[in-house]
Amino acid sequence: MRRLVALLTLLLSINAFALESQASQSSISWWDDTPWAHPERGFNWYPDPREQKAPPEEKPEKPKSIYEMTSLEEIRKELDRIKGIAVVNPTNENVKEFLKAQNWVMDKSSLFADVARRVVWATPEVNYQARSSVATFALDKERTRRLESQKRVLSSLSQTHALLFFARSDCPHCHDQAPVLKMFAKDSGLPVLTITLDGGQIPHFPDAKPDNGISLIASGGEGVRVVPAIYLVSRDQKEIIPLSVGVVAAGDLADRIRVVVGTKPGEEF
Repeated sequence: MRRLVALLTLLLSINAFALESQASQSSISWWDDTPWAHPERGFNWYPDPREQKAPPEEKPEKPKSIYEMTSLEEIRKELDRIKGIAVVNPTNENVKEFLKAQNWVMDKSSLFADVARRVVWATPEVNYQARSSVATFALDKERTRRLESQKRVLSSLSQTHALLFFARSDCPHCHDQAPVLKMFAKDSGLPVLTITLDGGQIPHFPDAKPDNGISLIASGGEGVRVVPAIYLVSRDQKEIIPLSVGVVAAGDLADRIRVVVGTKPGEEF
């Protein structure tokens, strides 16, 4: 009797151990389990492909509408795309969608422009009008000041500078420039030395000299290729400054002289 009870107890213990072992093995992954515990599987080193779970399908992201975009590049591309659809297939709905998107973009631009002008008004360092007014009365005043500055500069230069006028007798534009330059020399007091590149006569300048190499000096060794050409020459420092190529009005010539002599680059801009 005792042997029977002991045998039953042993069988129950073995059964409980087996159940516990199966339960623990069910929570172990394929890679952590021992291949000897499941001899019926087809591969000892790799899991059966039939037992692998398929990865969950990724749902495609919903494309953003143009009204949700925050990048200018994104908005530009999307607007072009909507416009392309409306042009290729101009249904009422497609055209309406494009016009709505276009109005939204224009509203954005208008908002930017409005904010920008308010910033300009409140920030002197980005306000161009703080340096150069666009008001009509201020422009008239500035024009008067420039004319006075031109007169002072020309009066001062007449003692130390002269103009080099390069021309050709067969150049109609040189003939147009000659009387203007003659009158300019009379009004400003700047003497004019006329150089005829072909040796012919230049109207209003009967004392024109043939080119003896001065054109190479004036042009830095390249030669004067386009006429009429006018240079400002410093007789004291022997400096030659190009002023114009082609026909130029007297007022423009005077202002160019004022700029190159009386201002520094960027000073008026």
